[in-house]
Amino acid sequence: MSRRFMMVAVLVALTVGTSALFAHDDYRIIGVVERVTAKTIDVKQTKDGKVISMQLDADTIVTRDKRKVDRAEVKVGLHVVVDARGDSLDELTVVELRLVPAPTAQ
Repeated sequence: MSRRFMMVAVLVALTVGTSALFAHDDYRIIGVVERVTAKTIDVKQTKDGKVISMQLDADTIVTRDKRKVDRAEVKVGLHVVVDARGDSLDELTVVELRLVPAPTAQ
């Protein structure tokens, strides 16, 4: 019985220990498109002016007004809200890119 318990304990420890290796954080980037290619997008953040480079992949969703649009509609100068996933701001992959109207001055 103790041998079986030890095997289960080892399997649980391995499962819990390796799950952290595959965990990624979620990020939201709000700003203006600085550069866009078929595989990358650079967004200048509204809050601090820092440019964040992110990867685009086949699963990236592009929307405007909650409707899917073609990726070709993403142009330099457009305001966007980007939901991305990665280990840090230096290694992000875009999950969803929303085209939004420019903020109004108050």
